[in-house]
Amino acid sequence: MVNNSGDVGREQVTTTFISLPSSIQFKLSTINPQNNDRQCFKWSILAKYVTGRNRCRIGDNYYRHAYKYDFTGLSFPTPLCEVKIFERKNPTVSVNVYGLEKKTNLRLKSVSYIVFPLKVNDEEKVDHFDLLYITDNENGHYIFINNFSRLVRSQSSKHKDSRVFCKRCFTSFDCRELKYKKNGQAGLDDHMKICGAHKPILPVMPKEGECVEFKTWKNTVRHPFVIYADFEALLVKTNEKKGESTQIIQRHEAMSYGFMVKASEDVPADLLIQHEIPTGPVIYRGSENETDVAKHFVEAVVDVARKIEGLMKTNIPLIMTEGEEKTHQECRVCNLCKCSIAGGEKVRDHDHLTDKFRQSLCSSCNLELQQPKFVPVFFHNLSNYDSHLIVTELGYDTKTINVIPNSEEKFISFSKYISS
Repeated sequence: MVNNSGDVGREQVTTTFISLPSSIQFKLSTINPQNNDRQCFKWSILAKYVTGRNRCRIGDNYYRHAYKYDFTGLSFPTPLCEVKIFERKNPTVSVNVYGLEKKTNLRLKSVSYIVFPLKVNDEEKVDHFDLLYITDNENGHYIFINNFSRLVRSQSSKHKDSRVFCKRCFTSFDCRELKYKKNGQAGLDDHMKICGAHKPILPVMPKEGECVEFKTWKNTVRHPFVIYADFEALLVKTNEKKGESTQIIQRHEAMSYGFMVKASEDVPADLLIQHEIPTGPVIYRGSENETDVAKHFVEAVVDVARKIEGLMKTNIPLIMTEGEEKTHQECRVCNLCKCSIAGGEKVRDHDHLTDKFRQSLCSSCNLELQQPKFVPVFFHNLSNYDSHLIVTELGYDTKTINVIPNSEEKFISFSKYISS
């Protein structure tokens, strides 16, 4: 009845009606037209307008609505790829199509069904349809979804409360009043600003008995440098008109900044002196003649970052004591991934800025433990304030800028490439 292999997206076509699994029928969230022909796509569209008790039986209740849409250009049965043809023929229409996957729990001896996206539009138009596409061994069949929330609610929650769902990733928002975040449709609208830019997905949980292992050991390497920074600004009076009803009376202008480069205790002091990296607070104050404080800050931090980049290229050869060499020779397990190591697979890991031996690793883990290729800069209240002062100055050259936004006006973080 339902494709058990998970290959629901294949473009099989139907010649007969396919009944829904009873667990889906009991949700009362779909209308499954009982067609005796090959036009199940057409009937699933018209099912939206059918009322009364026998909404699944095709008769005059369906035929009287056939004029509302242009079905020319479609082949019957209709493959999934031709749904776009129907949308082009009917400009005010958008159609989402979802598949149904069968899940069997051998331990509980139970069967469940998971709804997942096959075709989802970036924008729902005025006349929108959600269809379910199910298959048996050879045929496919379209079914109209008249209550999407009721259909997929059990996939995210056991509660019976009302929820609205993102039709791309199935994130849900309940309609209860929440104190610290938006709920219901308002929460979904905010979510769609981010989710709408990505492809539809189906969250997949690990199978029973599977374990998730941490493997990105490079993310455990502590960065030997960090920069802490902050701005001070003035409120400058202005008289600017923005739009018809907005008057700007004050403007924030950066007055001064300060930053401090904090090096790890493992970084030799002579290397800091050699590469002219400041170890104390750096303070800069603007004036009436020097108002480009934000630009000056970006240039100063980039200069320090380039000096740090030069220092990080240092590679002092390893010098081991007899005790460290003995420990390395006796080691049989990688200190990170815990795999067995022997012979040529065993590698001595050491700090390139000093000559200190750190641990015995397998060759793959040793290659993972590369020094970070960035310098983190931390601000107090970056997202809400300081970012507005400096983000426009990052584009002083043609190097790439990456931004992680929280909204159109707030940024969680941003990075700029400086290497030549």
